[in-house]
Amino acid sequence: MEDKKNLIRMADKIQEELIRLKHSRYLELMRQLTTFSGQLQELTAKSRKMGASLANGWFSAAERCCKGVSTQLSDIPHSVSRIRQLTNAPQKELPKLSSLVDELNQVQQEFGSLELDNAESTISVITESITLDDIYLGPFKIQLELKNFSELYTANPYCVIALEPNPAATDEEVTHPHVSGNKLCEGDGCVTIRASLEQGRLCDFFTMVRSILTTYNPDSPYVSLDDWSGEPCYDCGYVTSRDDTYYCSYCDHEFCSQCSTYCRCCDGSCCVGCAEQCPHCEEQVCMNCMQECVECNSSYCSSCLEENVCPNCKEEMEKDNEEQESKISETKQNSNPSQPETGETQIKLAS
Repeated sequence: MEDKKNLIRMADKIQEELIRLKHSRYLELMRQLTTFSGQLQELTAKSRKMGASLANGWFSAAERCCKGVSTQLSDIPHSVSRIRQLTNAPQKELPKLSSLVDELNQVQQEFGSLELDNAESTISVITESITLDDIYLGPFKIQLELKNFSELYTANPYCVIALEPNPAATDEEVTHPHVSGNKLCEGDGCVTIRASLEQGRLCDFFTMVRSILTTYNPDSPYVSLDDWSGEPCYDCGYVTSRDDTYYCSYCDHEFCSQCSTYCRCCDGSCCVGCAEQCPHCEEQVCMNCMQECVECNSSYCSSCLEENVCPNCKEEMEKDNEEQESKISETKQNSNPSQPETGETQIKLAS
């Protein structure tokens, strides 16, 4: 339990940071307005260029202006959204010191303990052990860093640290489906979390972060719980997500991308060990697409066989056929020699 003096000292620091945060909000609003103003100026410039292009009949240039406008318009909604968030955020009076002390006491009661580090200006709580879909993730420390409080509009001024980390098999930085590198993906809770910090509602802040940690959104995880343990490659043992594994139906095992290949004939996947290389085209093919040549009984891929005959045998057969035809032609010529008849020979025979 933190004593009252420490609570008051920390509450005083929180109050100072809330004042700085107000100043930071206006600075961020000015920065966003400057960006938005620049975007409008660029649109105005493109409008002038388009007018000049049309006046000169330069339709290609006008079309380039249209594409530029389209690109610029895609950035504007984000700027408008950021400006609206900054201008519409309800601004309440700065909480009194006593109210902030009450908030710290409430946090301490809610979580059972509270860690205040005045030197580092941090406020920390520890959650209970968390298990999601039978996967044990352990307890987490939620640490609010007051020195980064003024960066609320550009970055999260807190971190979420796994105390008994059981990270995803494919990424050691992911200690929770919604935590990567000690940073929480707030999802739809972003606005309410920011509002709680702006207004000094510390207990609401910590409980909202805990709520996100104790629930699982399958639509936006860094690593899904289905892939948390990953799949080890049967050959090299490297652990990959299920989306990056390839099944070989010939040996009935899962392999990583480095230890698997695909058949160039049927496009089916198989492991490198079960694949065969066609001696003619030298491509990797599966067992089903390797067939024997009826002439030499050697195996070739189905793409290289023609009427179940390999290219080498087909070439030899064609040579044999040519030689056979040549011999037949010579035999015919020898059995029927030409006997030229002249006029003199005909006279002698007549006499």
